[in-house]
Amino acid sequence: TQHVFDALRAGASGYLLKKHLSTTLFESIDEVLNGGAPMSPTIAFMVIAAMQKPAVNPYNLTTRENEILTSLSRGNSYKLMAAEFAITVDTVRAHIKKIYEKLHVHSQTEAVSKAIKERLV
Repeated sequence: TQHVFDALRAGASGYLLKKHLSTTLFESIDEVLNGGAPMSPTIAFMVIAAMQKPAVNPYNLTTRENEILTSLSRGNSYKLMAAEFAITVDTVRAHIKKIYEKLHVHSQTEAVSKAIKERLV
């Protein structure tokens, strides 16, 4: 997640994920040439979500815990999260356990529900 924001802050005109390149590459190039900022839907969601997040972190979640919670809210599996963040599945589990403790919840459903309701993601 952070590398996306770093790229945009560094002056990138947009951000496309590899899985969307085959269908949108040429249209995206045209969009950039016309002053647009093309983004894959997932990236656009992340940008919007980051802008809508409250400045306060009432549960003292770490940056990584916030990333894991966001990924969890998208329905990603532990294995996918491990690959996305270059960590082990056991580390994902440890982060999720800490998230549950900090949010005072006992399940993924409760965590995601609370995160959405309180605009943490």
